[in-house]
Amino acid sequence: MARKPKFALYLDISALLKLFIEEDGSGQVRALAAGPAGADLLLVSRLGFTEASVSLARAVHLGRILPAQLPQLLGSLQDYWDQSIQEVELTEGVLEDARQLAQRFPLRTYDAIHLASAKEARKMLQGVFEGEVHFLAFDRAMVKAARSLRFPVPGH
Repeated sequence: MARKPKFALYLDISALLKLFIEEDGSGQVRALAAGPAGADLLLVSRLGFTEASVSLARAVHLGRILPAQLPQLLGSLQDYWDQSIQEVELTEGVLEDARQLAQRFPLRTYDAIHLASAKEARKMLQGVFEGEVHFLAFDRAMVKAARSLRFPVPGH
């Protein structure tokens, strides 16, 4: 049996949330995150835990999830984060890179930070991980920018 190629997967928040809220793309994210052909390593900016928690709470306010579901979803997020996610530190270098990326691409603040964090993850893994870092997002501008930065983007 042939061994699957190694790869790490950087998840932006739109991708991470699909693991907890059923929506278009949830199956794809689950397969890439944990399936037999899935990533060997999952990466998210340290900012991501707060961003995902706030997004889940916002989903209650928007009527996408019931208030009673929020504690369980936040607990699941915490467990998943602790067990499955490797954090990318939010350094001054990452923030500077985000500012530079925003000058090249039409990105929102957090999107620029996620792309800069993915670039940092690629540097961080150089020499210690033999696979590529892929980038998963569901925002067209982010996907286009990630491709320009030579990230493989699954499903796009």
